[in-house]
Amino acid sequence: MTDAPKQSPLASPEPWSLVADDYTLELLPMFELFSRDALALAPTSPGARLLDVAAGPGTLTLLAASSGRLLSAIDFSPQMVENLKRRLNLAQLSADVRLGDGQALPWADSEFDAAFSMFGLMFFPDRARGFAELYRVLKPGGVAVVSSWATFEGIFASIMAAMREVLPDIPFGAGKGPLGDPEEFAGELSGAGFVDVKVTPQPHTLPAAAPREVWAQCQRTTAPIVLLKRHLGEAKWTDVTSGIVERLEAQYGTGPVDVTTTAYLARGQRPL
Repeated sequence: MTDAPKQSPLASPEPWSLVADDYTLELLPMFELFSRDALALAPTSPGARLLDVAAGPGTLTLLAASSGRLLSAIDFSPQMVENLKRRLNLAQLSADVRLGDGQALPWADSEFDAAFSMFGLMFFPDRARGFAELYRVLKPGGVAVVSSWATFEGIFASIMAAMREVLPDIPFGAGKGPLGDPEEFAGELSGAGFVDVKVTPQPHTLPAAAPREVWAQCQRTTAPIVLLKRHLGEAKWTDVTSGIVERLEAQYGTGPVDVTTTAYLARGQRPL
C-alpha cells in the first residue's frame, strides 16, 4: 500500500507550455536514447498500433512512426501538441495527435498493441487512473512501458544541492521524485492489473561544454526551475544563478563535463 500521490505543480499544462520550445530543441538527444530503450522493451511489427501518453515533444512518437508503426499521441499542453504536429510535418510522418488528458483517454478499449508514457504519467494527479487507462486501451497481451527519473546523480545532484544552499527555505530536489522508488513503481503497475512487471534502471551519459551551460539549459528546459524563476523575479534570480555557477565551477571546473541521467523504465503486460 502506498500513499496517494500528492498534487504536483507539474500536473497542469502551463509549466510545460512555458518550456515547450527549448524542451523540444535541447533535450532531443537525451530523450531519443530513453525512447529507443522503451521501444525495445515492447517490440512490435510494422503496422502495430502504438500510443504515446503525455507525449510532450513526441520523441517516441516520431521514432516509432518512422519505423512503420501506427501512432496515436496525447498531451495536455497545447504548445507541446503543436510542436509535435510541426515535427511530424517536417519529417513527413503522420500520427493521430490529440490535446487531452491522459487520465481519460479518448480511445476505446483494447485498441493498442503497446502504450508508452515517457516522463509524463509520473506527474499525473491520479496516477492510478493513468495506469488504469493504459491498461484499458491495450489489447490483451499488449505491453505498457512507463518511465520516471531515478534520484539525481553527478552534476544534476550538484545543481540540486547548490539550489538548496542558495535557497535554504525552498526544499528543492530533495529525496526521490514521483515513481522514484522501483518497488513502489512496480506496485502501481501491478495494482492496475499488469503482469510480468519489471522496473529497470537505465543510465545514459552525454557531454556538455561546461557546468554553467548545464545550468543554463536547466533554466530553459526544467519546468520546476522555470516556475521558481518566475516566482522569484529577475533580480533575485541573478543572485541565485551566480551562487549556483560559483559552486558548480568550484566542484567541476570551467571546462567540459559529463552529464549522466538515469531513468527507471517499467514494463508490464496486460494478461491474455
